[in-house]
Amino acid sequence: MGGNSIKRMIGILFGEKFEYDLFDDTLFEFSIGTSRCALTHPSTAFFTQMPLLVALQTVVSALLAYPLYKLNVQNKRRTILSTIFTFLVALPIACYEPIYVIQLLDIRHLGLRMVLMTLPLNGGLRILESYGQFVDEIPAKNFTNYFAYFCCPFILKFDDIKQEPKRISLKYIQQQLTIVGTYYVYIAPLISFLWYHQWEVFQMQSVVNSFDHTFYELISWKHLINNYLMALLLSLTLKQSTVGVSLLYSLAFGNETQDVVLHPMFQSQSVSGFWGKQWNIAVHQGLKNGVYKPVRSFTNSKVMGVLAAFVASGAIHEYVNLVLTPTVQFKWKYMMFFGWNACLMFVEYAIGSIDMVQNLLIANMPKPLITAVVLCTALPVAHLFTGDWIVHGYFDSLMYPEMSILCR
Repeated sequence: MGGNSIKRMIGILFGEKFEYDLFDDTLFEFSIGTSRCALTHPSTAFFTQMPLLVALQTVVSALLAYPLYKLNVQNKRRTILSTIFTFLVALPIACYEPIYVIQLLDIRHLGLRMVLMTLPLNGGLRILESYGQFVDEIPAKNFTNYFAYFCCPFILKFDDIKQEPKRISLKYIQQQLTIVGTYYVYIAPLISFLWYHQWEVFQMQSVVNSFDHTFYELISWKHLINNYLMALLLSLTLKQSTVGVSLLYSLAFGNETQDVVLHPMFQSQSVSGFWGKQWNIAVHQGLKNGVYKPVRSFTNSKVMGVLAAFVASGAIHEYVNLVLTPTVQFKWKYMMFFGWNACLMFVEYAIGSIDMVQNLLIANMPKPLITAVVLCTALPVAHLFTGDWIVHGYFDSLMYPEMSILCR
């Protein structure tokens, strides 16, 4: 009886699989010529399921926080027990938990599957960070701070004076709600436009997720614009979703969080700044403390640390792709994409150390032009990141939690 009750409850809460026509979520319909058009509203079912998945991830994080703090953070030396718990218990739980939840609840919506990635991505890197003993000073100060830090899905703000998490205020809540609402306005016309064009404004000869692009295709303006628009959509939805999920954490724990996506498609001034200070800095912080610092400490080489961080980033995104679309065959596209960006980073370090380049070229270039140059170094291969998500429906799944204007 108990088992049947649980199954019924799961069926009620997670019964919607988001396989219905988007026109069923319309606020109103209208016609343009012979086309049927509609203004759609965000799916209520999505916003019923998403907070429950966030809560589940937080519970698992809370269960891992105490043993990690006692074994890895409070204890200043590695032991056999801490090694066993880190690599045979904590990391496997963080990596397998989303797969188990997806199977248990039959989660088919790729956006909801992505919500489950906060534990293996940020949590997994924080597990490595704790084992390497590179947890920042304030989170490591006491268990209360570390518990709040480890349970936070992204980046927790700390009060430097009080040495504790910064508490929320009404102004903070209003600010975060304003960001989420504003990004609905930003995203709606872009996602509607791209959906209408089936995520490729300009049709290319090669399939978007293939390796068949010729050199001239890779540098063609049509290919660059296609990749820019998809990267822009990914950036905007990442900003909106991370603020929204972080707000749920803030309301539950009473702590402020830090925005992790800071206008990378409009304000980047370097490749290192794009990845380190603007695009998902929560993952950057995890890679820095969980991979870069341990490898650099072990090898005494900054180059090896950077290389290890990009290899880890590629492997993490391969894992994400496996969980999102388990039927897709591994082709190591993310490893190649992040490998290319690692090469760009090394070139940037080499060129940036030349005074003539800094003083005569970069210093006199308009900032928008620098941003364009930075983006154009990665855009030719950006389809390695977004191509499979286009073909296998990730961007289609984003239509359900967003407002849009549809015509067909």
